[in-house]
Amino acid sequence: MTTFQVKCFLAVAEHLSFTEAAGRLFMAQSSLSRNVSNLEEELGLKLFVRTKKYVRLTPAGAILFKEFSKLEKQTEAAIAKARKAQASLEGLLRIGIIENQRSESFLPQSISSLRKNLPNLKIDLLRGNFKELRDALEKNEIDISMTVDFDLEEYMPQNVIYQSFFISAGRCVISKYHPLAHQEIIRIEDLKQEPLIAISPEISKGACHHVMELCQLHGFTPSQIHYAYSVENLILMVESGLGFSVLDENSSIMASSAVRSIPIDDHGPLALVAVWHKSNLNPAIPLFINMLTEQKEKSTT
Repeated sequence: MTTFQVKCFLAVAEHLSFTEAAGRLFMAQSSLSRNVSNLEEELGLKLFVRTKKYVRLTPAGAILFKEFSKLEKQTEAAIAKARKAQASLEGLLRIGIIENQRSESFLPQSISSLRKNLPNLKIDLLRGNFKELRDALEKNEIDISMTVDFDLEEYMPQNVIYQSFFISAGRCVISKYHPLAHQEIIRIEDLKQEPLIAISPEISKGACHHVMELCQLHGFTPSQIHYAYSVENLILMVESGLGFSVLDENSSIMASSAVRSIPIDDHGPLALVAVWHKSNLNPAIPLFINMLTEQKEKSTT
């Protein structure tokens, strides 16, 4: 069964005349009749009662006419909507941003460029922790999750695509009253006797693994670990002198006057990544990703 055969059937069913239907479709009546006959044969249904005086729908034909008419209208509406989207990209782009990340280096410029190209596009922004962003993406509550690369291990790799767009560095955060608070650079092994404050594995296994692996790389395993369920809670614990932690330097919490943020000796770069579902066909996603990567290229030149 082809869409053209269905179109032929609908034309005949609407006019109840092969002659009028052929004229409407600008085709020979013999060709129209052949397409309808082929459709009947393929479906194993008699769709019309034909006599020299009239053409009538059979009960089966009447049902197909009703249902195919609905599909035709839905198809036309879908095509019109797609054309409108292509022409103006009216729609919605929902972006989730990991908690406490400073976005001024990449988000305002990217959104401004996007809106210049797509003035009719609505943009929604959401803040959340690692788990909240993963859940929101899985439930299709956001289109893009902007998170830290170590959390990628908790996304389903077969279902998502990701793109790095901003490079940051790890920093040790300790209370300003800590004896090492005035050092210009810190070695993690200097803190091996201190309690570690880490993001709970319930929120992000990747975030927890990252700081644990850093400690192990420098020859020790923390003897005491306190888990936090948000970066804000983590910083509160650091401010209170309950231990040390590791965050990236782009965290807005670094502005807290109660903590010291110190560069770490021998710590590799961290990347912010944009993550989205392969099945999400929102046409604004690739455009926004292009804007993000352009910002990254500008910042490195």
